[in-house]
Amino acid sequence: MSSSDLVRWGGLAAVVGGGLFVLGELLNVYNFLLSGEEEFSTVATTASFVVETWLFLLGTLLVLFGLFGLYARLSEAAGPLGLVGFLVAFLGTAFLVGTYWDQAFVVVPILADAAPELLDAGPPLGYILSFGIFALGWLLFGVAALRARVYPRWAALLLIVGAVLSFLPLPLSTAPFGVAVAWMGSTLFTGRDASAEQPSRVR
Repeated sequence: MSSSDLVRWGGLAAVVGGGLFVLGELLNVYNFLLSGEEEFSTVATTASFVVETWLFLLGTLLVLFGLFGLYARLSEAAGPLGLVGFLVAFLGTAFLVGTYWDQAFVVVPILADAAPELLDAGPPLGYILSFGIFALGWLLFGVAALRARVYPRWAALLLIVGAVLSFLPLPLSTAPFGVAVAWMGSTLFTGRDASAEQPSRVR
């Protein structure tokens, strides 16, 4: 398989992964509205929360693979900032995979029944650090993408905004990030040149 094929399939992974983030957030809002005043330990035992967790786990895994294709497309133009953004985004996304793995295989099947008081005490420090590194890495990557001009400008701007929002405990907080990653991934998979979407400067 050629490097161009790997980049293209990385784009597809980013499209599907970003889409799963959006679906996960929509289900998260549904679970929030459905739960009302219930404790998190009660919500964690519902079928809809299980589905939400798996959407985020699979989405994060695909985004992690897609990141390689996204970086390969801008590596030459982005310079040191792009490399730093890629490395921190990779680390944060890998940590986030572990976070959602923990929710899928520890929180739901074990802690929700055996130790609900632990879940209701709030997110552990490791979760907060994972989301913080994730947000910082993708923020840097978004800035590098905006400067490199190899992706649509609005997609890069949305990625920057989405990275910041992903750290905030708000409804639909990672949805803009998912849309931005899917948008950028689609340009890889379709082979669309972003420079054609941006007007040339008048000198």
